[in-house]
Amino acid sequence: MSSQPLIAAFSDVHGNAIALEAVLKDIRSFAPDLILNLGDQVWGQVDPLAAAEMQAAIGAVEVRGNNDEKPLLEPGVLSEFEDRYRDWLEKRVDKVHFERLAALPVSRTVGDGSILAAHGTPTSPWELFLWQLAAGGMVPRDEHDLASETESLDRGVELVLVGHTHQERSVTVGGRLLVNVGPVAWQRDGDPRARWTLLRHGPGGWTAELRRVDYDWEAAAAAVLANDPVHPAEAEAHLYGLNRRPNGLVSRRR
Repeated sequence: MSSQPLIAAFSDVHGNAIALEAVLKDIRSFAPDLILNLGDQVWGQVDPLAAAEMQAAIGAVEVRGNNDEKPLLEPGVLSEFEDRYRDWLEKRVDKVHFERLAALPVSRTVGDGSILAAHGTPTSPWELFLWQLAAGGMVPRDEHDLASETESLDRGVELVLVGHTHQERSVTVGGRLLVNVGPVAWQRDGDPRARWTLLRHGPGGWTAELRRVDYDWEAAAAAVLANDPVHPAEAEAHLYGLNRRPNGLVSRRR
């Protein structure tokens, strides 16, 4: 890695190989020193097998997402709907991919320990970090709460990267840059563009560029409906986001 490294980080592909292809094209145009994949790679209905194969071939530093654990959980742990969803995935994705994802660590440190990567929080892929649920939606966590939560981190950690909540955020707390890198798939804010984050290190420390990438989200939605989906309404998540609130960005592609 160079003395002033360039890092690309993405999360939450959720089986959307079409969005992932667009994100990787954008990432490669910057020729980063390192790529980080923050989890939830396959749990989705666009093209989960292609998404699994593409991500396995990237050579990224990876961590485990909460949805990466679900395919190998014991019977009865998941809800009835999630059991059916898992059955659907198992018919389309080789078990070796699920085993690889389930074996990934919850968090990783890179850059001589100065960068911490996780899916949810540094200790759990299921918990929230930069956002919290309130009033039926996601709201930013108070910086005082974040300061308390990061006190236990090693003093050498300068940059913390997470995903999971499907909404970007970048904030500096206690001299550390904390970043939710945004989701490749299933946006929460109604803007269907795929997300990833470019991290630069310079004389002033780390900076984050939260990037949004156009891709054919209508093709992604159509692929869900063509795949005999267990959850047809998921097609709308690629068009309108998890909140299903259309805006001007969702239009017929020319």
